[in-house]
Amino acid sequence: MRRDFVRGRSGGGRRWAAGLSLSAFLLLWVILFAAAKPSRADEAYGFILPQSGSQYLTQDDLAGMTPQLLCYARNEIFARNGRTFLSPELQMYFDDRYWYTPLYSPEQFSFDMLSSIEQANADLLLAAEEAAGLYETDLEGFSYEPVYAYLAQGSAGTAGEDPYYTDPDSYVFYGSDQQLLTEEEIASLSLQELCYARNEIYARRGMVFWSMELQDFFDQKNWYWGSVLPGDFSDELLSETERANAQALQAREYALSPSGYITDQPGYRYADVGSYAASGGGTGQWDEYIFRDSNIRYLTREEISRLSLQQMNYARNEIYARRGYIFQSQELRDYFSSRSWYRPTIPSSQFSDSMFNEVEQANIRLLKECEYELDPNGYPLY
Repeated sequence: MRRDFVRGRSGGGRRWAAGLSLSAFLLLWVILFAAAKPSRADEAYGFILPQSGSQYLTQDDLAGMTPQLLCYARNEIFARNGRTFLSPELQMYFDDRYWYTPLYSPEQFSFDMLSSIEQANADLLLAAEEAAGLYETDLEGFSYEPVYAYLAQGSAGTAGEDPYYTDPDSYVFYGSDQQLLTEEEIASLSLQELCYARNEIYARRGMVFWSMELQDFFDQKNWYWGSVLPGDFSDELLSETERANAQALQAREYALSPSGYITDQPGYRYADVGSYAASGGGTGQWDEYIFRDSNIRYLTREEISRLSLQQMNYARNEIYARRGYIFQSQELRDYFSSRSWYRPTIPSSQFSDSMFNEVEQANIRLLKECEYELDPNGYPLY
């Protein structure tokens, strides 16, 4: 039996799966649970504790939670940040969450990748679980039913109140990660839609696109969190179903045109992609951003001049935050951790400016210029 632990800021606590690659331990749980029961993702939306990534939990928030719920809620914090799990029970559960993108094996993941809020919440949940009796994962006959029952009772279990709920119509093919597409479904798509539907499979797994057309299209989706550069992306991140669908979509696209759909051509438009283009775009509430659309629209000096020095700095770093950048400044970590849309997934050592599109790069330059024109030293972060 195994239990996943992620504790300690300097290698402390217990770690499992040392030396295992991402593909190796994912293959392990696939083999062990090949005959597992069907997905329950449609019955349980989002998070057990949606607020655990943005605000400090209290004992009152945990009242009535069983050891299983406490264990799942704690590991939910790590899953939100892209961690994978040795426990087949946990891995299979989080694979059914529409918000989950597996990025890091246990040995690649660090407790320091969490914000101070998340770290405190993880510690609180572990203490509560220890007090209630640690939950042992992967016992024979384990069941998700108590977790789904809990989700169904509260706001985390209702699509209308869950801030992370994703409208299925924001996808070209909502179920292309879970079921094989039929020839009839694929045949109904235009050349552009075939290209988008295929790349949607990669986007769902966090791929960043060199094509500005594709990158801006997926940036409008509240389920998209680009974090893996194309050169680092591997088909091993895809399930067998996703690989089959991507191949079928590509075959149909190139059957219609030997060169496929060519992106970034003058005059391209999203309105022709069915009725699935996001209206409003982005993630989170408007008031959670300084400039919600700074990834798709050029900012002006006039609108930036209305900001304070601190706001200019935050607006510039907001562009980094949207891409999953993990900040070294505690001030920025705390600020962006309070934003429901922020997913810290990429350490500074792995981040590249090539992840930005042309609009973002221009806005970063302009915001920095305005900040240092207002004060030669810029805003002093703590």
